[in-house]
Order: sequence, then C-alpha cells, then structure tokens
Amino acid sequence: MSLITLRGENVRVVLNEDLCLTVQRRDGTLLWESSRALPPTAILRRGSGAPQAIPLSAAADISMSAQENTSHPGHVVRLAGFEGKDVVVDLILGMDAASDELLIEIGQAGGEDTLVGVEHLYRFEKPVDDGGCMVLPHGSGYLIPADCPDALPGQGPDGGFIGTRWTLPLFGMVRCKDALCAIVETWWDCDVKADHVPGDYSALDFNWAPSLGEFAYQRRMLIRFAQGMDYVDMAKLYRDHAREQGLVRTLEEKARTTPIIRQYVNNILFRWAAWNPDEGPAVLADIRALHEAGLGINFFYPKWSSAGYAQERGTATTANSGWQAFLHPTPVQGGWPTLVKLENDVHDLDCVVQGFVNPITQEPQGVQYDEDRWPVSAEGERQQHPISSHDALDRMKLVFDTLEQAGLKLDVLYYDSFSANSGLPQDFAPSHPMTRRQNIEAEVACFAETRRRGVMPGAELARFWAISSCDYFFFTDWSADRLANAPNQHCPGPVGVPVPLFQLVFHDCFIAGFSGGGYTAYASGYDWWDHRTPRLYELLYASAPAYNWLPEHSVPIADWDSDHTQRKLAWLKQWSAYYRAIATSELVSHQFLSPDRTMQRLEFENGIAAELDMAENRFRIDGLKGFSGDWETPPNL
Repeated sequence: MSLITLRGENVRVVLNEDLCLTVQRRDGTLLWESSRALPPTAILRRGSGAPQAIPLSAAADISMSAQENTSHPGHVVRLAGFEGKDVVVDLILGMDAASDELLIEIGQAGGEDTLVGVEHLYRFEKPVDDGGCMVLPHGSGYLIPADCPDALPGQGPDGGFIGTRWTLPLFGMVRCKDALCAIVETWWDCDVKADHVPGDYSALDFNWAPSLGEFAYQRRMLIRFAQGMDYVDMAKLYRDHAREQGLVRTLEEKARTTPIIRQYVNNILFRWAAWNPDEGPAVLADIRALHEAGLGINFFYPKWSSAGYAQERGTATTANSGWQAFLHPTPVQGGWPTLVKLENDVHDLDCVVQGFVNPITQEPQGVQYDEDRWPVSAEGERQQHPISSHDALDRMKLVFDTLEQAGLKLDVLYYDSFSANSGLPQDFAPSHPMTRRQNIEAEVACFAETRRRGVMPGAELARFWAISSCDYFFFTDWSADRLANAPNQHCPGPVGVPVPLFQLVFHDCFIAGFSGGGYTAYASGYDWWDHRTPRLYELLYASAPAYNWLPEHSVPIADWDSDHTQRKLAWLKQWSAYYRAIATSELVSHQFLSPDRTMQRLEFENGIAAELDMAENRFRIDGLKGFSGDWETPPNL
C-alpha cells in the first residue's frame, strides 16, 4: 500500500506504508527502491535516558498535508504516537516535476522528548549484476564499478561525515542508462556510508547524526533521477547548485580582491620546512638558481617553534608554527628582525611569501578516549578535548596584529590541520561545546579575516565548503584522501577508479598541490603508487606544481648538477607551463577513451586538452603553445 505518489516528467516516486521509497518510470517499470531490510529509523530519547532506535513506520499516528508553495511541491507526512515516546516528526517529500528531482526533508515538529538522529533516510542498494557504478567524493573522486573486486575500506574513526571522509556533498549511483545523483544540502551532520560487496551489491546509506545531542534543525537532501547521467554530468549539476549557494567563486573572481593569486598560479612551490639559520644562504641561492632556470617561486616560509627561542632547543624538532609561535617577543635567535630580514630577502627575489600557522592545539601522543569519544586521563577522568576552534578567530587576530607590528609581510597564510579537522564529531571541551557547523563557520571566519588583512588564505585539504573563502590548499590529493586497500605507499593501488570529480566541480576556483614522492621526507605513506604513473596523476588532477612533491627532493638542493635534479627541473617547467595555461579555466570534461580506462582525456573551457595513457605512461597536450600535441613520456623521478 502506498501513502503518496509524486509524479515527475519521466519518473514517479512512491512512499510506501513502511516509509520506504519506490522509484518507477512513468510506465511502472521499477528503477530504484530503498532498502527494506534497513528502513528509515528514528533515534529517540526520553529525558536523560538512553537513545532508542525505532522505525519511522512504527508511528501509530500518520497524517499528511500538502506542501505546495515550494520549488518541490509535495507532502508533509507527520509521524507521532511512537510507543513510550512523546515525539512528533515531519517527513517532507516533494518533486520538481520538470527535472525529476526529489526533495527529502526531516525534522522534529513537536513533543516533550527528543529526536536524536535518523538512520537510513535513505539507503539505496544496487545488485552488481545490474552493472554500472557508484560515484564517491572520496578525495578527488572515485568510481566503484559493479565488477570492482575490492570491498571498500572502513569508514575510519570519524565515520563517513561529509567534510571529513567525503570532500563533496555529492553521491551517485548508475545502473545501465539510469542514474540517481544525491546532493546533501544540510550536510554538516550527515554520515554517509558507502558499501561495496564484490559479487553481491553496492549501497549508499544516508544517516543524520545529532547536533550536540539533538536534531537541532531540519535535514534536507535532493535526489535527481535521470537517464544517461554520468559522473561528469553529476559534477556539473552540483557545480550549478554550488554556484547558487555562493560556493563557486573562481580564482579570477577572487583575484579582483586578492591579486597575488595571479602571481601564485605562475609559480612553483618551494618549501623550506623548518627554521635553521645555517641553511638560509643556501636556500636563497637555490631560489636564484630556480629563477635562472625559468621558474617563479612561491616560497613556503620555514616554521619556527611555538615555544619561542631557547638555546638548548633544536630547530626541526620544535618547528611547528602553532599560533602561539607568533606571540613570542623572541621567536628565533635574533628575534623578529631576523625573520623580517629573510622575508625581505625573498621578496627582493620577486617571490611570493607563504606563511604557516596551526590555529588549533594538536592532539598529544597517546591520548585515550572513552565510549563517547571524550579524551580521558589514565585514571579515566574526562579531559578537555585538545582540538578546539571556539576562539580561533580571536587567536588569528592576535597573530595578524603581531605580524603587522613586527613588519613581517606574508602574501599567503596556510592554515595547517584546519580543514582536515572539519568533520570531527564536535568540539568536546565542556566549557565551550561546538557543533560541526559552528566549527566550520569558525574556520571560514578565519579565512575571511585573512583576506581582510590583505593576505591570500590557504588551508590543508581541499573541501567544498571552504572553496569560496579559501584560495590555496596544500593538497588536492593525499594519502588520507585516497580510497586504497592499505594506508601506505606499498599497497598495490586504489580501490575503484580515480577520477577528477572534485576538479570537475571546482578546478578553476582553487590552487592545490599534489602529494607525490617528496612528502615522504616528512612522513611515510604519502606517495602515489610508483607503478600508477604518478606524473600523469599530477596532470589528471590539474594540480599546482611543487618542487617538494617530487621524489627525493632536498632543501637546500643537495646536487644541482646531478641528472636527477635536472630531470626534476625539466619536469617542473613542463608541469608549470601546463598548469599556468589551465589554472583559471574550468575543467569541462573527463573521458575514458578505452574500455580498460587506461586512456583518458581532459578538456578545459579554453580549448586545451590533455590525453593520458596510463598503460604506457605517456601524455600529449593539445592547444597549448610549447607542446607539440605528440605523445611524450614524463621523466622517471
């Protein structure tokens, strides 16, 4: 028995008595069906008691009313009469008939008890025998073909929250010619579980977590049903949606306020990791030599200690540039004038100067958590959570004031760990608990303050919600953002098929590097797989060139005359020429040109195209001066 039927141009959506969904063609042919084994379930709590999971269909009182004054006209399904609980829940379903787009919204509408969360609203499963794939916004993006032989890795300690594991609020499923594309609008507390059981099924499961223990606001998502829609179409659908939300601000648009962006895209990144005055002259000599080789430089200013200068402390081991590092009267030997002199010397070489700050307190080693994920002492007593952003904006104002007083002029400021920690369950400190949304809003406020101070804001990992307010990201892809069957460089490769999904949405809106071999100088496990053509993935992800991401880098550069160094410089010049040409042009298409997906093609709005042959490790660039259009082999680094 059905409760309501919503009719679109090509599909109709039926809400069944068990509150599961059936999606049919207009002729009644079944297209999609939400899971009946895992139906929509409310998590309800009476007073301070333990939460209880109750199927939404267990409501004894179900009433319906029309909702017409909306872009998605439909029905409000009011659910009440849950046994032992005084809770009223509104489930709203609406349909934009012209686009076959379904609106799903849910929230608490009344009652003395509390709706804590909602699970499996909705879970869609697809037998692998139906073919097709799933589209997942993990890192830069992945397709999980029906015949993928690997199960997906686990969700990780922070679950499948959008903004942490997932870099976009965009998910897709394709079978034959039919597709569904889900866009989560209220994404802050959405925990999306993706399953793939080889030989059996694939599934997308949308779950809504509490905000500080309750369902504090209406949760909302859109699902578009279409024929012939692939991952490129889904990316462009979301780009249009993100533009309406103000998330799509291109580099060209942002450069009107922050003109240093234009110089930044013409340079390569050169990172001197930690303050060491003995290395200063050699680093400046390297910059001069890189200029002579035809490369402009974005100089990543070295970090110094948050504890300030003390003769007995070393340099690299304590160089972390936490926000406290900017408050010391004597941050390094020689004080602020020494830091300013290096900045002046680098600016005199026509470099962009990029600073580093960590605005949050890092987790101590060996921290333990209880079952509610509160940090606890060895005696089991709850402690203040070490990751806190409740006063991040105030901290950063102090940082900027100190920089201005000292006369240290940064062109770019990179926020370490900030966007990487965006989806933590909450700020656990008892004195200032924060929701996930408040945590993200604090980060965006810091980016806005950075731009207000005339500095280009940067952050660690590319995340959709930060794109409009942040111009640079340290990584467009790194190990934690790789859908791999082992978290290190020795694993045989990714699960599924990597695609530039994130770049199809936002490429021309941000600058980001690629964590290639060079990052292993700081920590193991960050390499792209050597046998998976790492140089071609730098081109595939349209990433910004960086000397430090190339294998076996050293700063200062150890041997300028070696063949290895010369091969790196030659590649940097090619990579930089390609990036300069496409940095501010929208990525309009990505295609697989061969059944085994090893031949791929990128097309940009300005007419430049890149073809990548992953099987033979070669590439060709069309439409760009300096490239012949013939096949070339990148260097083995």
